[in-house]
Parts: sequence; structure tokens; C-alpha cells
Amino acid sequence: MKKENKILEDKLPKNCCTFCSHLSLEGPDENFRYYIKCIIKNTIPNPSDCCECFSQEHTNLTTRDLDYLYLDFLETSLRIKYEDYLDSLYWQLFKENILKKHNYSCSLCNSSEDVGVYHINKKLGRETDDDVIVLCSKCLEKYPK
Repeated sequence: MKKENKILEDKLPKNCCTFCSHLSLEGPDENFRYYIKCIIKNTIPNPSDCCECFSQEHTNLTTRDLDYLYLDFLETSLRIKYEDYLDSLYWQLFKENILKKHNYSCSLCNSSEDVGVYHINKKLGRETDDDVIVLCSKCLEKYPK
């Protein structure tokens, strides 16, 4: 696993305070960001540790509820600035998986130097392999916009 992907996955919550039932959620703000904090300690939860107040959260969410939550996420993705979307954890993980799938090589010339993932179709939050292309910096300059 590539180091950057490991770092991103390490940021994802596990069995820790970020899954605690003592959290408050505020937002979204004008930039579609949410803010989470522990209502007991009045701090941002630590994504890697459990505190003495940890209480596992369980919900009665159904798959239908999750579908609606995902649709809300997609709607938000359409309103967010493209540059902000590219900074999202979702995009970072998607991009890393695409690079890995293409062996970190340009789709046109097979170069492995300075490659990146670029949108062909901006289906933000619901991209597939067909909506993106892996290009090196030289091919990116030649690629039709």
C-alpha cells in the first residue's frame, strides 16, 4: 500500500471517540463543512483514541436512510467548489485507488513520472473509472480539454 493511502486510511475513524454517542454536530457552514465536538469534554474528538467517557453509538439507520444520506452528499458535492472537492478525503481515496489500479502509470504513454488523476466527466462524489483518466504532466498538456 502506498504511504499516502495509508496516511489517508489512518485518518478514518475506527472504534474510537469519533463513533461516540457524546458528540454534537454543527453545520454545514457556508463552505459545506461540518463541525463535531465531544459534548462532555468540549473538544474535537481524537480519531485514534477512546476516552474514559466513550460510549459506542448505535443507530437505527436503514439502507434506505443511507441511500438518502448519500444522495444528500452528492447534492452537496455538486454545490461545492471543485478545488474544495479535490481536497476531500473521498476524492483522495478514490484518486489513490485509481492510480493503484493503473499501476501509477499514464494511460496514454505509460510513463510513471508525475502522474495524476483528472476528471473527464465531473460526476463529483459518484465517479467511476470511466469518468477519470490518469495522465502524466506531458500528456496532460496535449490532452484535449
